Amino acid sequence: MFKSLFISLPLTLLLMFMVGCSQHSPVNPGEGVKISGTVTFDRVPVKIESYGLIKLDYNNIQKVTGKHLLIKALDKNGEVLYQTSTDSNGHYTVYVPENIDIKIRVYARMLKENKWDVSVADNTAQKALYVIEGGLHDSGSNPTQRDLHAASGWGGNGYTGSRDAAPFAILDSINTVMQKVVQAQPNVQFPQLTVNWSVNNVAAGGERSLGQIVTSNYDGDSNLWILGDANSDTDEYDDHIIIHEWGHFFEDKFSRSDSIGGPHSAGDALDIRVAFGEGFGNAISAIATDNPIYFDTAGYNQSSGWFMDVESGAPSNPGWFSEASIQRILYDLYDNNNEGSDNIHLGFTPIFNAMVNKERHTEAFTSIFSFIDALKSENSRYSSKIDQVVASEKIGTIHDAYGNYRSNTANGMYTTPVYRTLEVGRWITQCNQNNFGVYNKLGNRTFIKVKINQNGFYNIDAQPYGGEYGDPDIVIYKAAYPLESMGMSPLEGSSSDRLAMNLAPGNYLLEVYDASFNNSCFNVKLTQEGSSYKPNEGMSKTKMNRKPLRMPQY
Repeated sequence: MFKSLFISLPLTLLLMFMVGCSQHSPVNPGEGVKISGTVTFDRVPVKIESYGLIKLDYNNIQKVTGKHLLIKALDKNGEVLYQTSTDSNGHYTVYVPENIDIKIRVYARMLKENKWDVSVADNTAQKALYVIEGGLHDSGSNPTQRDLHAASGWGGNGYTGSRDAAPFAILDSINTVMQKVVQAQPNVQFPQLTVNWSVNNVAAGGERSLGQIVTSNYDGDSNLWILGDANSDTDEYDDHIIIHEWGHFFEDKFSRSDSIGGPHSAGDALDIRVAFGEGFGNAISAIATDNPIYFDTAGYNQSSGWFMDVESGAPSNPGWFSEASIQRILYDLYDNNNEGSDNIHLGFTPIFNAMVNKERHTEAFTSIFSFIDALKSENSRYSSKIDQVVASEKIGTIHDAYGNYRSNTANGMYTTPVYRTLEVGRWITQCNQNNFGVYNKLGNRTFIKVKINQNGFYNIDAQPYGGEYGDPDIVIYKAAYPLESMGMSPLEGSSSDRLAMNLAPGNYLLEVYDASFNNSCFNVKLTQEGSSYKPNEGMSKTKMNRKPLRMPQY
């Protein structure tokens, strides 16, 4: 009988502790006794109900092979005698000494040297790795087979056993999208990734080590956080959710995401950076699985979730600010199901190339504009067909990374132009609006292009204009990869603010917004001063170095 284990010590310490306790030496491939087998796990599929909800279908659990999983053969003292990984069919082979007690342990970790290293850990148990293992058996002198299986733990009307299959299902979803990337770039090397999953992970904010993760998300620091709260919201079998969050990891490590994160939905008018990031996450999940039905199971017995059609869902508030529009554009560019204005089938490789090349190095913020500009520049012969797909979402022809010449304003007064231009010695008026919501919605922030021609000390001032006073914040970025904040105006709770710093010649981006998210307007002025400039009274060093708020990407 197999059991599940939690390795609560760091793996390296655990192995160091056990090495001195064994009398057996590891063997080389082809030596000793051959033990082989297949690793499988339960995957629970989904079922769409006639009344429009979606649920996990425990009556049709599938037995799926565990691919690229770390395998170790251990003696009775826990010493590692042989280490390998399962292949793409879940098969493994190890070699051990004859006539000793050994067991096979399977880690929830996909490991291939110089290729990938993805593990699933319990964030509520000191980042313990999930494993399953067989019992001790005599290795004998002849080849044997030992298969291992991770069960779902489902007892017929609820979880009654250990949910061993969950970490392996998560890895299987990630493997699906990684193999899509490998097809586009065979020599790709993936950075290390840790997936934090626990049955204690709930949709509440607080301490992540207690499972209070808000929702499944990518934290921008090589960690996915995945919900596991049974009868409320579990995501381990929701492959589109897992791949969506992995998509944010892909943007972070391979391409670039300037998204400020935060809440979002398909019908929202969003900040262009958020709209593209979330639309890409939805699209990559459909691309990787070749299934446009995006779903999220939840509720009692995981039986009252929701779903949407990434490809042909009814447009709601379409445009360059809509994640739903962006997901449809990306999927239509990929798939071979041509209809209506979709008369193109690029596959994933051109999308991958655009993301990791020109999109990564764009001088604009990442958006549908920068992506389509990159895609067309590398696939110019398909430009007219790409434009047709884009136009189907009420987005005029994209000529550059900045989205010039927009006519679809989402019925907002201050949503266009997408970027303003500010010259040294001049000023512009920028206005903020919260008609669509706050923090990460369209109209909350103004993007401004600045070109500096000579070294110097520069002041960027924001002063109130009109009757509504707000709390202006100014953030400056060097318009290059990696796009990182160079500085932020220091004052909090003031109706005026100033960002003062030395700037070298080059192109810069400003992000100006009202920190109180009121409907307000500011005059923004750029001037050059001599080295004798002194900051305004009250600007402490700590405040001068404050950074803009960014939320996780959900």
